[in-house]
Amino acid sequence: MKRYIRSAALAAAIPVVVASCGDNYLKCADCITSPNAPTAATSTQRLVAVQAKLTQFLNGNLPRVISMWMQQMAGTQLQYQVQDLYVLDGGSGDFSMPYTGGGLIDIRSIEANSAASGDKIFLGIAQTLKAWEIGTLADVWGDVPYSQAAKADSFPTPKYDPQQVVYDSVLATLDQAIANLSAATGVGPGAAEIVYKGNPALWLQLAHTLKARFYLHLAERDPTNYAKALTEANLGISSNAADYITYQTSNANEQNDWYQFMLTGTRTGFMRAGKYQVDLLKSIGDPRLAEYYQIAAGATDYIGASPGQGLAGNMSTISAKRLAPDYRQPLVTYNENLLIKAEALFQLGNTQAALDTLNRERAAWATATPWHSALTLPAIAGPASLASIMQEKYITLFQNVEAWNDYKRTCLPALVPANGAASLPGRMLYTNSERQTNPNVPADPTLNWNDPHACGA
Repeated sequence: MKRYIRSAALAAAIPVVVASCGDNYLKCADCITSPNAPTAATSTQRLVAVQAKLTQFLNGNLPRVISMWMQQMAGTQLQYQVQDLYVLDGGSGDFSMPYTGGGLIDIRSIEANSAASGDKIFLGIAQTLKAWEIGTLADVWGDVPYSQAAKADSFPTPKYDPQQVVYDSVLATLDQAIANLSAATGVGPGAAEIVYKGNPALWLQLAHTLKARFYLHLAERDPTNYAKALTEANLGISSNAADYITYQTSNANEQNDWYQFMLTGTRTGFMRAGKYQVDLLKSIGDPRLAEYYQIAAGATDYIGASPGQGLAGNMSTISAKRLAPDYRQPLVTYNENLLIKAEALFQLGNTQAALDTLNRERAAWATATPWHSALTLPAIAGPASLASIMQEKYITLFQNVEAWNDYKRTCLPALVPANGAASLPGRMLYTNSERQTNPNVPADPTLNWNDPHACGA
């Protein structure tokens, strides 16, 4: 990982914020010592860079590929048509993103500065972001550098920690974040923080929901984690007002990643709507069909592409709402928190509470949020089933990496793998550039430790 860590150290030394940051970065009083000759980045600058990098990581290439594998979208041209058929070459740069500028090295700097100043709010926010990024990295790749990562002087080629060890560290970090945010001492980043404006109560809810999410990721290995997930979700995001959604504007440096990918440059034909999800929404008369997709010019109905099918002029694409340059993508929401609870309740045998919670989530769609219109979803009569819960979560988590984690755990919805494959991919490959620079990269397994059984196998 030598190349990544050196580049991260360089990026951290220069106070430049990556795309998707707010103009608070330029306005906050403590951000810039000298506008013409900055010598070091402040914690507020680093925090905005970290949030922007997180947006890029969870709203860029990685979720695009996963949305194809989950058949919510389809790759219709060039490399995306090939990746839709599970042909991977280790060329993606996503693996390095949680480490480089705006990643782990900057988070650790914020932690050190916040601990030194006794600002537990700022420290808890940094710990929540660290756990989220590194936990997601482990979700996707399994074993990853962590204990030695972003320490270039001591570990220029860091070891890979086992996925289960990384998850233990992530959960422990969230415990620390929860304790610090609960203490609510210090001033925190205030309005310089671009999503919750430094509100410790909102960050506390997010930390609990993230902890619930990671407990679900461990439940296939140990079902007692369903009870732990439920406990955390009960303390998690309690309304859509507390949703963590990306910061986007029409400013060229702050535009929605999906808009930038699908409506600008030369990649406008790379992706179209996925046939599975389009047909599913049509079959159940779900109003989210029009919320997510738009009918192609000259067509009379929504039409999805099968995996790797290739581009045709009548194929639907993402809705104008979701492709707006200022669309704020939902990353962790009240809806997801309710569906975590519903799944955990069902797995714990409380089927009536699971059904009630599922219907609470569907009822929540009736109130418009920054990320969806007001929609009427009828209550599910029951009885509760894991299939109905996971179908609702699959639909709700459109364009979200978490849909893949849910599938790997439950094998729901019952997707037919593309191109005659026995199963969907269980993980991403380690990158070629990482293999060229770090001799500690392990061989790529088929599945990660937390996912011992492939769906369909």
